Amino acid sequence: MDIKNLKYFVGVARCGSINKAAKEMFISQPQLSHIIQTIEEEVGFALIQRTSQGSRLTQNGESFLQHCKVILNEMDSLDRFVTQVHQAGSRLAVSMTRFSHTAACFNQVCENHQNQENLFLRLHECSTMDVIDEVSSGFSEIGVLHFSVNETDAMMRNFESRRLQFIHIARFRPYVFISANHELLRGSSVTELDIHDLMNYGFVRYIGEYEDFFYHIKTPTGVVDLNESSKIVYVNDRMEQIRLISSTNFYTIGISRFPYQGSMYNVANIPLKDSSEHLRFGIILKENKRLSGIEQEFVSAVKHRYRTLSDEIRKS
Repeated sequence: MDIKNLKYFVGVARCGSINKAAKEMFISQPQLSHIIQTIEEEVGFALIQRTSQGSRLTQNGESFLQHCKVILNEMDSLDRFVTQVHQAGSRLAVSMTRFSHTAACFNQVCENHQNQENLFLRLHECSTMDVIDEVSSGFSEIGVLHFSVNETDAMMRNFESRRLQFIHIARFRPYVFISANHELLRGSSVTELDIHDLMNYGFVRYIGEYEDFFYHIKTPTGVVDLNESSKIVYVNDRMEQIRLISSTNFYTIGISRFPYQGSMYNVANIPLKDSSEHLRFGIILKENKRLSGIEQEFVSAVKHRYRTLSDEIRKS
């Protein structure tokens, strides 16, 4: 049973309403309802009664809630213990949204410290909301994430409510990633692609990240929700995604280029036409956190890499 789902259940129990809990935990109401339904299917009995006044726990739900609280308290204690054990050595625990540039910075730090004793290094790739959860809970010390500039106010309130500080790095417009041999690129010099021209092709996306802001593209005629595409291919990681794109007419949405995309994978990246969307990238830490030497090394590497990429795009 997923620990994060238990936290969502406790949140619904505390708020007495799925709608209120969804707003408080910055998740969509349908997604939260799906999570509660998943838990009920796993345990085999109803946990919540939906009424016109909100959501009320069943008798079994009340007992289940008490067990959840014990489990979550123990997990917090375990996280604190693990942190204390590793304080004597170099520790770098990072949660990140899936971007090759962040992973490359982490890999470089690993290479720099590979011969050091008492070394603990961990990189977890997940959704934007999961990055926030993991830094807030102490599972990771540093989060590298992205979100729509249109969601800035809501995200800042989220960070403030969780006592997290946000360090802005850069902002990017969305790009289409497709094979350099894609039929839309044949016979002409294409400088932009209309999202509507791509809707007949397969959209490649990560499993489970329905809330990712790359899947909601603003256009002059309204928002295009790529989760509703007629052809969707679900993958687990970047390598699966890019290899699939390189050999098919499928596409995905990202930011500018990534290392070796042309020489190794023959993938092109083309700006989206008439898209007002921009993505903010940044780092989150707990308030008043003092970075260790290895953590500062990683943060500096991430800042330099994304800001350099942003400058290169602006000059091109």
